[in-house]
Amino acid sequence: MNWIKLLFFLLPLQLLSEVDLNNDINDKDIYIVRLKNGDLISGNILEVSDDTTNGGSFRFKTAIGTTTIYVNEVNEITQNDSYRRHRHRAFIMPTAEPIGDDHFISNNMIALFYGGFGLFDIISVTGGTSLIPTVDRRDQISVLNVKATLYNVNWQDMKGGMSLAIGGNLAFVNDKNRFSHIYGNITFRGDRTDLTGMVFLKTGADDFYDLKFADRVYPATYINNSFGLGLGITTKFTERHDLFFVGELWNTNISAMTNTGLLAAIRLQNTTFSADFGLMFFTVPALFPVVNFYWTPFK
Repeated sequence: MNWIKLLFFLLPLQLLSEVDLNNDINDKDIYIVRLKNGDLISGNILEVSDDTTNGGSFRFKTAIGTTTIYVNEVNEITQNDSYRRHRHRAFIMPTAEPIGDDHFISNNMIALFYGGFGLFDIISVTGGTSLIPTVDRRDQISVLNVKATLYNVNWQDMKGGMSLAIGGNLAFVNDKNRFSHIYGNITFRGDRTDLTGMVFLKTGADDFYDLKFADRVYPATYINNSFGLGLGITTKFTERHDLFFVGELWNTNISAMTNTGLLAAIRLQNTTFSADFGLMFFTVPALFPVVNFYWTPFK
C-alpha cells in the first residue's frame, strides 16, 4: 500500500485550512484535521485559544479524548461533509448529487482525459476525450454528459438525504459511431454509504457498429431504444476518512442478461486528489483492471 499512498504526494496538497478558526466554528459539527505528518483525525473543535504561540491552538475532542492541537502542525481542517468531494459519481456512473463547487480534472483508464464543473448546485457538466497511442485522431473516444439535479433534501431525524436527477450523454467511439442516452437517477446518501439507482434509454438510429482501433475492427451490437439499469454504491471504511469501497452494476439491455457488467474498486482520497483501483467483469466473459485519478484543486 505504500506505493499507492505515495501518489498523494505527487501533487501539491492544500496548505490552507478551509475552516476559519475565528469565525466558522460550531462545537456540534464534525471536523476532519489532516496533520502535516499525514495523520487524519476527526472530532469537535471545542475552543480556539487566543495564545498565538506556534501559530495558535485549539482544543479538539475525539472518540478517545480531548487534546490540544497547534495550528502550525495542521495541513488542513475540513468539515466532515466537505471532505466527500466525489459524491457526484460512483466510479464512472453519475449519481444524482450535483458537482457543485467540486470542479475536477481527471485521467480515466490512463487514456481518457476528462473534466467536469457544476453550476448553482443544479447543473453538472462533464466531458473528455481519449489520447490512445497509435490510434488515429478520428478513431479516438469522446464523451459529453449533462445532468440536472432537480430535488435535494436532507433527512430531519437522521444523517443523510436524497437527490433526484435527470440527464443525457453523447459519446463517439470513432467519429462515425455515435452513442446517446437519456437517464434518470436517485441517490440515497448516508453518513458512510451512498447508494444510487439509475434507469437509462439508448437513443439514436443505429443498432450495429464497427469499432476501429489502430488497424483492427471490432463489430458490436447495441440495439436502439434499449432500456438499461444501473446500481452504484460508495461506502467509507469504518473510521477511515480516506478509504472507500466503490461498486457498480450495469445492464445495458434488460432483455439480455449477457449485457451485464460488474465493477469493484478501492478509492483512496483526500480533498485534493482521488485514486481508484479495481476490476471490471463482463458476462462475455471478460475481466480487466480499471483505474481513475481525479484532481479537485479548485475549491
